Amino acid sequence: MMREEHYWYWLCNINGVGRKTINKLLCEFESPENIYNEDDEEVLDIINAGRFKISVDGYVNSKNECFIMNGYEKLTEKGISFIYPKCVNFPEKLRNIPDPPYGMYLKGKLPDEEACVVAIIGARNSTHYGREMARYFGRELSKEGIIVVSGLARGIDGMAHRGAVEAGSYTLGVLGCGIDVIYPMENYDIYMELERSGGIISESNMGIKPNASLFPQRNRIISGFADGILVIEATKKSGTFITVDQGLEQGKEIFALPGRILDEKSVGCNNLIKMGAHIVTEVSDIIEILCGRSGEDNDIIKRMKLSDVNRRKNLLAPAEKIVYSVLSVEPKYIDDIIRETGLSPGEVCMYINKLFVYGYITEPARNYYSVKI
Repeated sequence: MMREEHYWYWLCNINGVGRKTINKLLCEFESPENIYNEDDEEVLDIINAGRFKISVDGYVNSKNECFIMNGYEKLTEKGISFIYPKCVNFPEKLRNIPDPPYGMYLKGKLPDEEACVVAIIGARNSTHYGREMARYFGRELSKEGIIVVSGLARGIDGMAHRGAVEAGSYTLGVLGCGIDVIYPMENYDIYMELERSGGIISESNMGIKPNASLFPQRNRIISGFADGILVIEATKKSGTFITVDQGLEQGKEIFALPGRILDEKSVGCNNLIKMGAHIVTEVSDIIEILCGRSGEDNDIIKRMKLSDVNRRKNLLAPAEKIVYSVLSVEPKYIDDIIRETGLSPGEVCMYINKLFVYGYITEPARNYYSVKI
């Protein structure tokens, strides 16, 4: 026998019926169960008044009770929850956004409704600096109890999730494909970690491949969950601005990381700052605005004034400090390090090895080194 959740699942999976049509049907008939039991021709008149048309046979076949129940059971077997507006655990933040979702698929857990949430977004084709900044802010915000949400995509999104995972914290990934589809595969380990200790959510049922039309829809969910949106890197016409525009429409705070004026990947962020986005140079800039912790009286903000990089430098021996001082987040070639330090190649290699052992630097590409933040 069909229950409320089955009717919602059916309504959200009628081929050719989107959210606008679902909204019209609910306005007319009040509930998915009423729609299901209504005269087929009356329902089809409303559906086919929209942009897409479906056949009588297509609609009738969608009402196959056995097919609906089996589809729903497959979700349960794979540990996937289906949530809809009448669920007690439906995210409150998503109820009042423009164009709210009518059904979502969830692996893991939903974020705490009371927690402060920051969306970290940016370019897929990001720089090493951008990726490290995303990881840094994902980690440090998570340490302060702020939940990080992003799109589990290549580049900035994936690194923001990695930072939160490094902090041992919950993070939420919002997909632009089926709930069981891992895209891109390079983020397989993050997907599995979020499934275990975080959350993964999508409006798309199992097996639906990534599609360009799904990502703008996904972005409104990312901004919907967030109290603030942090843009790490973006070109002048980046798709990131879709999320920013949706966030502005939803009344969210916008933050941007400034960059070099001639860097293509920083043009978008610099333009956002010119248009009024909050400039971010440290984690406390976000905490002050979103969490109400402000001024020099705040212990967290005081503690953040001294960066990890400077703290590490103070612990090093003089020769180690020379090598460490010429490095930055941007990778530097070994020959340049030798030239800038004035040390011999053997000495530089020895101190670089020591800094590796300390966990202070990384080698993002062969013979290129950068500080670990």
